[in-house]
Amino acid sequence: MRFVSLEKIWQVYPNKYQALNVAALEARRVIEGLNKGELQLGRNIYEHSLERLVNSEINYDKLTEAEMEALTRAGYGETAYGPTA
Repeated sequence: MRFVSLEKIWQVYPNKYQALNVAALEARRVIEGLNKGELQLGRNIYEHSLERLVNSEINYDKLTEAEMEALTRAGYGETAYGPTA
């Protein structure tokens, strides 16, 4: 698939912002796998992620409160001014 249309994405995810966030998380997972040498991909990472999204190959579960807290600056040990000492 060369081009993933928004209409195809909306068939799977009615909220386009949520869909693009899920695809971005998949792209990050793929990039980490490529950096570790666990995955090999001969195409554009973002096209691959959007195609997996449209084909319902990505499982999405809502984050728990603990996971949401871990994603905040405090969860990473940062303040608004940079890392904490």
